[in-house]
Amino acid sequence: MASTILALRTRAAALLSPPPATALAVRYVSKKTGGSSKNLGGKSSGRHYGIKKMEGHYVHAGNILGTQHQFHWHPGAHVGWKN
Repeated sequence: MASTILALRTRAAALLSPPPATALAVRYVSKKTGGSSKNLGGKSSGRHYGIKKMEGHYVHAGNILGTQHQFHWHPGAHVGWKN
């Protein structure tokens, strides 16, 4: 009889006592960051590389003779370019 009363008291104490702080797990609301979207290229226009003034055309000082992405061809003697 005493053992059943003791068992009931310990069971009631276990139900009424708060759980330890380490047993509580709290998950807050979170949102994942936006992923990168693909296939963004192709909407921009071309860069208009190429020769702008042909041989025999009259040019003034400072005119652009041609544009290039990398250094493919040398403009010639007495012609400067930006580095």
